[in-house]
Amino acid sequence: MNTKPIPVIIALAAALLSCVISIVQHVEFSVFVSRLLVVVLIFLVMGTIIKMILDYSFRTLEPTVSIDEQMDAIMPNESGEEVPEEDVATEEENSSESEEG
Repeated sequence: MNTKPIPVIIALAAALLSCVISIVQHVEFSVFVSRLLVVVLIFLVMGTIIKMILDYSFRTLEPTVSIDEQMDAIMPNESGEEVPEEDVATEEENSSESEEG
C-alpha cells in the first residue's frame, strides 16, 4: 500500500481546521501564523509516526515468497509437475508453428 502521502494529508487537514478556527476567532496575524506553524509541525510528526506504523503492519501482513516459488511461477518445472492448461495450449501452438515453418 502506498502510504507516502499520509503525513502530508493529515498535516494539511489540521492546517485547514486551524485556519478556519483562527479566522472565526478573529486572531491577529502573528498569532494566526504561529498557530498554523505549530499545528502543521505537530500533525506532520504524528502523520509520519502513523505512516511508519502502517508500513510496519503491512510489511508483516504480506507473506514472504521464496525465490524458488517465484521462479516456479514464471517457468514451469520440467520435473513432471502439473502445468496449467493455459501453458499447455501455448506450448502446443508454438510447437505446431515451428513444425510448419
